[in-house]
Amino acid sequence: SKDKLLRFLKRTKEFDALKNLGERGFYICLNCIRGEKVKKMKINVEKVKEKLRKQIIGLIQLGWRSRHIKIGFDDTLKEIRKGKKGFLILAEDVAERTKRNILREFQGDYFCIFKKSQLGNFIGKGEVGIVFVPETKFGLKLKNLLVQYLELDFKEVTTGCKK
Repeated sequence: SKDKLLRFLKRTKEFDALKNLGERGFYICLNCIRGEKVKKMKINVEKVKEKLRKQIIGLIQLGWRSRHIKIGFDDTLKEIRKGKKGFLILAEDVAERTKRNILREFQGDYFCIFKKSQLGNFIGKGEVGIVFVPETKFGLKLKNLLVQYLELDFKEVTTGCKK
């Protein structure tokens, strides 16, 4: 499906993260980005990664302002115990004990992509170690962008963090 493809504009070869710019475009799979096609088309992978990162940050901020996402251990635990489906964004530098305790309760996907200070800075708080994103259209879009970002970073996408 097109969800797993990256869209570029034909004329300017610019990356279209939200896939909604009104210009003719073309799609490239994540595996092809690593190959020869990128060299021929002169696509800068670093710029694509940076745009994806900005999109992820923007969606986290939007989710916080619209109260879609929950932050912190206690709020996340409440949502999990209510039986809500979703995924977690854990800070890379979250304490092992916190990670172990939350994953004991939560059986699902989680991503480690930012530091605690960065996550807190995005939403205007101090340090934030855990973000719970519910499985809504908003959540699925954010999850899709996270997966694309990690695959572009040449990291294997798993349901976990790599140390």
